[in-house]
Parts: sequence; structure tokens; C-alpha cells
Amino acid sequence: MRPPPGLPEPYAQEIAGDWQGSAAAWERLGRTYDAALTRIVSSPDDAELRAALAVLDELGARATAAAARRRMRELCITPIPRGPRAATRAAPAGLTAREQEVLGLLSQGLPDREISRRLFISERTVHHHVSAVLSKVGVSSRTAAAREAARLGIVP
Repeated sequence: MRPPPGLPEPYAQEIAGDWQGSAAAWERLGRTYDAALTRIVSSPDDAELRAALAVLDELGARATAAAARRRMRELCITPIPRGPRAATRAAPAGLTAREQEVLGLLSQGLPDREISRRLFISERTVHHHVSAVLSKVGVSSRTAAAREAARLGIVP
């Protein structure tokens, strides 16, 4: 189908049957929700649907994320990610309980090796938690994360 002239690019591409181009156009416009929605409605691809679901969960778009999970079930995609728990959604910066523990120890200036020893997890797992904490808190260093943890009231 040929879209009407003058239609904004994402709509025109979707009408023309190019959902990938439409999603990419939405992303270029900074409209991640619309890009995810386009993928949920149009894509049969497991990876595309999982990426869209992750965006919806991150944005807190619970109703749309539930629709995405229904679509994934219809397409027999397994396993389907559950999404963040209520406690995680309510926590400062959306940190999980374990991420808050890691941030607390990080705020004490402990290296990954010591954090792994105290929490009985591998250093690699600690590294993943530290990366997630930095991303969720929106900082690029451990020192900045410690300052942000104090500001958020996670650590004294």
C-alpha cells in the first residue's frame, strides 16, 4: 500500500509494510515507546520482541508490556521475561535488592573481589551488578554511584 503524501516518516514506512524502518525512524526521533510498540505489533522475531519488552519494562509501560507478553505467548516464544517485581519498581532508581546490597558495599569503597566474598557470588556476577547499578543510577564511576546512593538514601 502506498502511504498518502506528507505523512511523517515512521507512519509512512509502517503503512508501506516496513516495520523495521518505522521502528528505526521512531528511535531516530527519540520515541523509544513508539519504536517498541511498532515492534510488538509487527515483528514476529523473538529478539526484536524481547528488546521491545525490555524497553517497555524500563519505561514502566506495564499495560503495553502485558500486551507484549501476550503476543509472545501467542507466538509460542519461551521463556518470557517476567519484568521487574513491585519491590524493584518501588525501589530508588529501580534497583533490585541485590543491586542495592552491591551499591552499599560499593559505597564503602570495596573492590569487586571483596564484594563477591561478602555476598558469596562470583566476581563476574558482581561486575554485572556494578554495571547495572551504574546504568540505573545514571553515572559512569563507582565514586559517583556512591554519591548518588547517599543522595537517594540507599546508604547513610
